[in-house]
Amino acid sequence: MSSPCDIERQNAHRALTVTDAINRYAQSAPGGNRKKLNHSEAVTVATSRSVRAWSDLKSIVSASYVWRALAWADIRSKYRLSTLGTLWITLSTGVTAVSIGLIYGQFFGQNLSTYLPYFTAGMIFWTFIASVIGESTQALISSGSWIKGANLPIVFYVMRMLQRNFLILLHNFIIVALVWLYYRWDLQAGALMCIVGLGLTYAFLLGLSLMIAIACVRYRDVPPMVAALIQFIFLASPIIWHSSQVKVGSALVWLNPITHLLAVTRDPLIGLPIDLQSFGIATGMAGLSLTAGALIYERYRDRIAYWV
Repeated sequence: MSSPCDIERQNAHRALTVTDAINRYAQSAPGGNRKKLNHSEAVTVATSRSVRAWSDLKSIVSASYVWRALAWADIRSKYRLSTLGTLWITLSTGVTAVSIGLIYGQFFGQNLSTYLPYFTAGMIFWTFIASVIGESTQALISSGSWIKGANLPIVFYVMRMLQRNFLILLHNFIIVALVWLYYRWDLQAGALMCIVGLGLTYAFLLGLSLMIAIACVRYRDVPPMVAALIQFIFLASPIIWHSSQVKVGSALVWLNPITHLLAVTRDPLIGLPIDLQSFGIATGMAGLSLTAGALIYERYRDRIAYWV
């Protein structure tokens, strides 16, 4: 058990890490250490909404250490006083996934050696997707004081939320590894396509969460609507059941974007055949999501500070 002095030193170190990341960005970002502009250039830059917005989006890559530091600080601060720390993420998700998988496997009369890996992997990826969509409704609203007081790109607060849930997903991969040690399904080279699928899912969720976050800042009735929609999507997605079990409405299952995201992440991981059509659709979804999110951010970026 950590002593109060140790905990205080850890909190001080964590605050210093985040502050250092923000200070590093402030020195290199527009408005930090750069050459002085003349009056006409300053007026042009100040009135160019597009320049500021696209500068923010480019900084996602060039200053990624900021939102990565913020995300990791969120994870550590949530579990800083617990004995198991971040292992609670894995334990809570694992107990839920395995227990529900065993119950539904028996209920549907499934072979647990194939159904439990299918459900567990699907539940882990769905938890990541649903958490990002759900938390994106509050990503900007809860960061109102930061948006008004810190010289950080507004998109960083969405990236912070997305990266935090991605770190939780990485913790939950331990559950899939434990299930594999028990059932030992065939893992071939095609399982590496899961990494590609995860990248497409990450890109898709980035654009989608950015659009949802901006909509929720402007219209405060959107968050409860999104929460209700998440429950419906869970039941309408092939997580508990297989797509092959659907007799009526198979076209609706195919039109569900979660179906294709699970096909490019879960299916390669548990040894199912790789669906190239789903990979093509997921690639198109990621491209459209990123494009739409960037355009909406460019259009409304300057208004967010007045809405929060």
